[in-house]
Amino acid sequence: MRESVATPDPERLPGHQWLRENSRSLQQTRRGLNLYLYGIILVFFVLLGVLYFRYSTDLLSFMMTLLPILSMTGNLLMLAGAIYCRAVPAEADCRNLLWGVIAGVCANIIFSGFMYSDPSLMAMPVALLLKLVGYTGLILFALFQRRLLLYVDRPDQTGKVTILVLTTALFLLGSWGMEVVAYLELMEIASITIYAVMLPGFFTYPCFLGSLKKAFVPAA
Repeated sequence: MRESVATPDPERLPGHQWLRENSRSLQQTRRGLNLYLYGIILVFFVLLGVLYFRYSTDLLSFMMTLLPILSMTGNLLMLAGAIYCRAVPAEADCRNLLWGVIAGVCANIIFSGFMYSDPSLMAMPVALLLKLVGYTGLILFALFQRRLLLYVDRPDQTGKVTILVLTTALFLLGSWGMEVVAYLELMEIASITIYAVMLPGFFTYPCFLGSLKKAFVPAA
């Protein structure tokens, strides 16, 4: 006689239990998501400031000193966020992605440090490499969230991650490619055009990140 296969109770799945328990691990993960979100928002406003004050003579010297410090602060918040997120359960199978995220944020910190001290000390190929690593870190953080969403049984939210990855690749890697083309002198591309391509990627990222974060609210 054939035995019936029991349908697993969603309330007993590890991800559901993790959300329901509101454990220290969940609290640290949510804190990490918040810090990462605040950091990326700050970086976005820094980029807006760079674009504005680059073409404005008012407070130019002061702001070009302040903005790298704010950029460094934003990236440090993102780094702390990625470290906190490593509190996720091992069963979620997404901790390893965070090492790539941390490497990307560290690349951004090094870049911001050179911009703050003396931009002329950094060769353009090195700057381009650091930017590429940083943008890759953003993509890896989105993939980290996708695995975490699947762990807590929220596949309905993974479509947002797909859009997030696509917009990040399109706008951020697109702007990076334009910088490479301009550096190799294959085509003359104005810096304002590169920023115009870059900014939508940094705008959509916190928008989707803030929406996805709601999926990790402790279950009642």
